[in-house]
Amino acid sequence: MNQASLVDYGIHTEQSDVRVHVCPAVRRVYVYPTASGVAVVMTGKYPLRQAYQPGWPEPTAEGYLVPPEDIPNCVELKFRDRVWDALAFDRAESTTNKGDKAVRLVKLMLKHGLLPLPSVFRVVEEKDMQVEGTDILVHANQLRERDVRIQVKCDFYGGRRELGGTGNLFLQVRERNPFGYN
Repeated sequence: MNQASLVDYGIHTEQSDVRVHVCPAVRRVYVYPTASGVAVVMTGKYPLRQAYQPGWPEPTAEGYLVPPEDIPNCVELKFRDRVWDALAFDRAESTTNKGDKAVRLVKLMLKHGLLPLPSVFRVVEEKDMQVEGTDILVHANQLRERDVRIQVKCDFYGGRRELGGTGNLFLQVRERNPFGYN
């Protein structure tokens, strides 16, 4: 990415199916289909704001501020304080470290079956299958032909205002990488 200027890069250019915003300040995780976030961004009804990284005088990202409840199919998840305490997120950490911790949390969620993923289901109507103990059949990946692609974002102060957050999630659409972080 060009260090000199912001380039199109964000929710509308990524190839994910599901977005997960890990929000340490409110100790919540927000999960939604990426397509829902893209659709909200495309409405043009949310404010576009700039974000900065310490040590760089100009904006390093731009994104839309969207209340989680305005994103269709967005789910808010709460976890025990000890999970957040163990990860020890710190606002002063590098974006790389915060991102690594966010991914670690999502990996734990997946391991323990705590991340809602897109799925399709069919209620079983066949009496013989019901008698055998099956009422609903679920295919965990509505895309069927491939893996579900998850994008994880550490959105430090994202989340509901009454919990201490900004009241929004930051849906990035442009960025620059002045420090060459991966």
